[in-house]
Amino acid sequence: MTIKIQRVATTNSDLLNLIQELNDFFNEEWGTEVAQSYQNHHNLAEMACAVVAYEEGKAVGCGCWKLLDEQTPEIKRMYVKQTNRGNGAAGKIMQALESDMLEKGYQQAVLETGKEMVGAIRFYERHGYRIIPNYGEFVGDELCICMKKILEKA
Repeated sequence: MTIKIQRVATTNSDLLNLIQELNDFFNEEWGTEVAQSYQNHHNLAEMACAVVAYEEGKAVGCGCWKLLDEQTPEIKRMYVKQTNRGNGAAGKIMQALESDMLEKGYQQAVLETGKEMVGAIRFYERHGYRIIPNYGEFVGDELCICMKKILEKA
């Protein structure tokens, strides 16, 4: 099966449906109150790039990035449907986001994820991200960890 990555508008219905699934997962995993407390970090209007992964014409995953500061893009809203994990979609989403960042002249990327999301942490580590001290609003947040990667052209 072939995974195709498509850059989309932040109003794209496939992207919005996937993000709703992601939000539902967070609500279930941590409770609505905790999940809602992070929503200000996920404002789609702030995203510089959004992509959707398609497998056989069906949307199976997504990812976005926004600027954290003038030099640092931050990966946001990474998600692949449970039934499609392990098929390479997440890696292709990450590659598309990083390529877009490099094309725009950025040389590093950061992200934040849940401290208990071991599978996600391992995925990011396999793709060159390393744990760093929490930045910005995540400083002192015991529920999450932050990661960083120096981007290089393939």
